[in-house]
Amino acid sequence: MLAGASASTLEEMSFPSKALGRPLTVSVYRPDLPAPETGWPVLYLLHGRDANNRDWSSLASIKVTLDRLIKSGRINPMMVVMPSAGNSWYVDSADVKGPGNYETALLNELPTAFEKRFAPHCTRKSRAIAGISMGGFGALRFAFKRPDRFVAVASLSGAIWQNIPTAQTQTAWEGASGSYFKRIDQATVVGGPDLPPEGAHFGGAFGTPFDARRFNDANVFTLLARQIEAGSELPAIYLTVGDHDGLNFWRGSMALYETLMADKINIEFRVTDGDHTWSLWRKTIEDALEFVDSKFAPATAPPLVAVSPAMPSAASGEPAPKMAGGETVVK
Repeated sequence: MLAGASASTLEEMSFPSKALGRPLTVSVYRPDLPAPETGWPVLYLLHGRDANNRDWSSLASIKVTLDRLIKSGRINPMMVVMPSAGNSWYVDSADVKGPGNYETALLNELPTAFEKRFAPHCTRKSRAIAGISMGGFGALRFAFKRPDRFVAVASLSGAIWQNIPTAQTQTAWEGASGSYFKRIDQATVVGGPDLPPEGAHFGGAFGTPFDARRFNDANVFTLLARQIEAGSELPAIYLTVGDHDGLNFWRGSMALYETLMADKINIEFRVTDGDHTWSLWRKTIEDALEFVDSKFAPATAPPLVAVSPAMPSAASGEPAPKMAGGETVVK
């Protein structure tokens, strides 16, 4: 641990995205410290619904939190990349006129572009992903779709639902409306699966009207089952949820926990006092960061010069152009 070190930079950058047809905006936290030869590990941190890349800073003071944890020695320095993904649910949806191909942009394009410039030696052992609510769903999706990419995944109050029963996928799902979130009875908690709500909640990410087959194919449980069947090595998994979650997302987290335990897959699961709010996530993100940090490969190489925003790009040999407010455009 580099106890006592806490200097850092938080800046907004733009990366080109062919998948989206427009630049992808991200906030990036980087330690202002001499980096090891292998570079700092990278955590991709996803936001929730009706949010953007700035929420982690404005609502969770993520820079202050990371600085404090690093200074105290609770975690080692790391880079944290926070992309803006709209209400995409972190899936590709351009073919159904949804928010866009965010899975391709975030799972493939962003890591390639970011790591080429800032973490050229990044491997699975030094890459992790986490998120809250919709972002928890997205983090689990990406980790279960490409377990070869991530050493750890953390879902904080993840928007997790089980697959819709086959008999109900013959037509567009005509399940409950948003009021389903508030329904707690024997049929939903004990006798039946925890199913997703219909309507505008998904913003067309799974088609309009909601396509149950499309949801199932992209869902966390489906992706997990495929990797288990293939015998894949899964990332280390951390789940946390509030015991008074107003959207009842403890149900989906518990279902996923039970599924993983039934398959003898190691998982850290925490139920914490709190609702589906930032007051909870400001606390649980600290434990999630400690969990992720514990899974990163230790950096043992001697330190080199820290990466600076003004340092030349390894690819072009030219300084990265600057925008107003310190924003960097990465070509």
